[in-house]
Amino acid sequence: KVPSEVALYDCVGMDMIRDHQPIVDVMSKLPTDAEGRRKLPASPAGAPTWDPSWGVPRVVIINCLLPYKAGYLMAAHPEDDGGLSVCNYFVLSKRESEILANNQASPALSLWKRFVANGQSSKDGTPLKVLGRIEDLARYEVPESFHRFNNKPVLLTKSSRVITTHLPEVLEIDYDVRSWVYPARSALASYHHRAAEAELEVGYLIEGKSDDELPEQILGCCTLYDMDILQAKWL
Repeated sequence: KVPSEVALYDCVGMDMIRDHQPIVDVMSKLPTDAEGRRKLPASPAGAPTWDPSWGVPRVVIINCLLPYKAGYLMAAHPEDDGGLSVCNYFVLSKRESEILANNQASPALSLWKRFVANGQSSKDGTPLKVLGRIEDLARYEVPESFHRFNNKPVLLTKSSRVITTHLPEVLEIDYDVRSWVYPARSALASYHHRAAEAELEVGYLIEGKSDDELPEQILGCCTLYDMDILQAKWL
């Protein structure tokens, strides 16, 4: 294990939104301009013009759907809990744009290209991982289960959906925490009020398995402060 290089993508924005039904395909819900085109974030100043031939999207949207209720141990999640969508918007960094413009690619960029081409996160293929870390977790009164998950990667496979219909410029990844195992859902739903007090760091990356796919590199990351999910905007 070695420290990651800087992220492949820069985080340029975040929304916290909720509805009575799960929010999916955020890209199709973004506002449009007078010509009907979706309003997308700009690339970093001074970055080479993005080229579809690079094989990676210019913009990545990651939509994390969190539960308000723990739900049931075995049955489907309650229909009246549409969940909270934490939507992160990322743009390809200037550094990675320059690398791709020079027809070069790091192991992490090559792995990311494969993920985009595959169009899915699978354990046997190119799985996406999420890593969450709460600063000074010990000072919060939370169950031991929180400590087991803190700063530990979680594979996003069956709970994720990769939306490729907006390629080549935009790729969206939605993942539904409401479908995770009951202990995880229960812990999150029971202690979501603590999120408003904590500093939460979240990172995403593609899992490298062979030597030519290493070292792993953060795809995109963000830090959340005072995350009061009860104040999320209703759609």
